Amino acid sequence: MKKKLFIAVAGLALLFAGYYYWQNRYVELRPIIAIEYDRQIILFDNSYFRFAEPNEIPPNFYKHLKFVLDCSRIDYIEKNGIIYVRNKFFDDMELAWNFTNRASSAKFFKMKKEMDSINGDTERLKELENIIQDFNTKRRVIK
Repeated sequence: MKKKLFIAVAGLALLFAGYYYWQNRYVELRPIIAIEYDRQIILFDNSYFRFAEPNEIPPNFYKHLKFVLDCSRIDYIEKNGIIYVRNKFFDDMELAWNFTNRASSAKFFKMKKEMDSINGDTERLKELENIIQDFNTKRRVIK
């Protein structure tokens, strides 16, 4: 009887350890784009999104994404220019889509700069000005 109880407890402990590892491992944060609604049957919330192709990503996306993740206080690791986040954050594709939109939107950085100037946070103002300038030079090149 003790042997069966020990095996059951050890099995549950292994399952819990495996789940904990799976949720806290680092995976590559790939940009997410919303899928246009075309009257298809959607069973899960993640079916509204897809991974972006490399040509759909703005040139300074990963540089801006680091700033967005720092503002959101999300732990990440950067290796060779690729950002890795914990799997539990990447399971929610809506959250990853939100990070993608923030990192590719000049509007977010302008709002952040305005809020930081109101709150007196002068350390990040120069970094925000450089990011906003990146968006402005990108627009000049496209026009």
